[in-house]
Amino acid sequence: MAKGIYLCSLSERVGKTLLSVGIIQKLLKDGNKVDYFKPIGTPKGPFTSKKDPDVDFLQSCMEITDLPYDLLSPVSIPDCYYIDIIDADRKQEFLQLIKETYNEWSKEYDYIIIEGAQSIRQYIRVGVDDVTVAQTIGLNELVYVESLSSDKAIDNIFFTNRYFQYRNIKIKGIIFNEIDYEYFARIKELELNHINRYEIPIIGIIAKNIQLWAPRVTEIKEAIGGTLLNAEATSSALNNLVENYLIGAMGPQSALKYLRQVKKAAFITGGDRADLAITALNEGISVLLLTGFIHPDTSVITMANEKNIPIILSPSDTYTTLMNLEKIKPRIQEEELELILKLVENQINWEILLK
Repeated sequence: MAKGIYLCSLSERVGKTLLSVGIIQKLLKDGNKVDYFKPIGTPKGPFTSKKDPDVDFLQSCMEITDLPYDLLSPVSIPDCYYIDIIDADRKQEFLQLIKETYNEWSKEYDYIIIEGAQSIRQYIRVGVDDVTVAQTIGLNELVYVESLSSDKAIDNIFFTNRYFQYRNIKIKGIIFNEIDYEYFARIKELELNHINRYEIPIIGIIAKNIQLWAPRVTEIKEAIGGTLLNAEATSSALNNLVENYLIGAMGPQSALKYLRQVKKAAFITGGDRADLAITALNEGISVLLLTGFIHPDTSVITMANEKNIPIILSPSDTYTTLMNLEKIKPRIQEEELELILKLVENQINWEILLK
C-alpha cells in the first residue's frame, strides 16, 4: 500500500502544485514508484471542461502515470455555487468515489502525493473538505503549507493546529513555501520559541523564485478577459514575465520615478492617457494594460510595435482589472521542471516528510 503525503493549506495560492511537482520528481529520481492524486479538482471556469488545470498539466508533461484523468482526480466541483449542488447523498457519493479510486490503485505505488483543496476551509459546509477526505482515505496527518512572509503565518499555523486537534487529525509538519529571503531568520526564531513547543516540525523553507511566481503576459490577458491589440507585432513577447504592477494615474514625470524603480512591470492606465502610455513604453515595460476598453492613439500602438511590447485592452475599470490580476495563479511551464526539482530537493527534510 502506498504512503500518502497530503498537502493542505489555510490560504489559497501557496504553491501546493509546485511542491507536488518537485516532490514527485525527487522521489522518481530516487527510484520510487510515485503518483499524484487530487481528490477534488476545480474546473478553470463554470462553463469549461471539468478538468482541473493543475491535474491536466501534471498529466500532460510529466512521466508520472498512464492512468486516465478520472483516476487522478475523481471528483470535479466548480468554484462557485457548489453549496446548492452537494446535498447529503451527493456528499456520500463523492467521498465513496474518492475512497474507491484511491484504494484501487494505491497498492501499485510507494508514494502518492495528494494535493488538497485551495484551502482547508473549502467545501467544509458540504462535508468534503480536506480533513474529511484525508480521514476517508485512511490518513491521520497532513502536511501544512504556508507562504506568508510575516508573523501572520504563525497565527495561521496555530489556528490550523487547534482546528486539526478538534477534528482529531495531526499536522505532520510545515513547509514554508515562496518565502522572502529576509524572513528566513525570523522563521528560525519562531521555530525555537514557538513552533517546537507544539512538536510541529518544519519540513522545509523554500524561497520565493521570481521565475516561478511571476505570471506571463498571456496569463494576464486571460485573467482580465483582455484583447491583444498588436498580436502580430508582439507574438514573441507574450511569454514575458511580469514581476510588478504599476497604475498610471499621475503625470508622466511622476510616473517616471516609479517606472525606473521596477523592472518587468505591467503598466495599467486608461486608453486615453497617451502621454503616460508612451512614457511607460520608453521604460521597457513587459506589457501595457489599457482599462475601460478605450482604444489608444495610433502613436502608442506604433511605439509598442517598435519596442515589441504587447498592448492589452481591458474591458473593466482600473480597480476591477487590478483585482483580477491579483487572482492570477501562474501556471508551471515544462521548462521550469528542473528548477522546481532543485528548489525542492535541496530545501526539504526528506526524512521527516517520508517517515
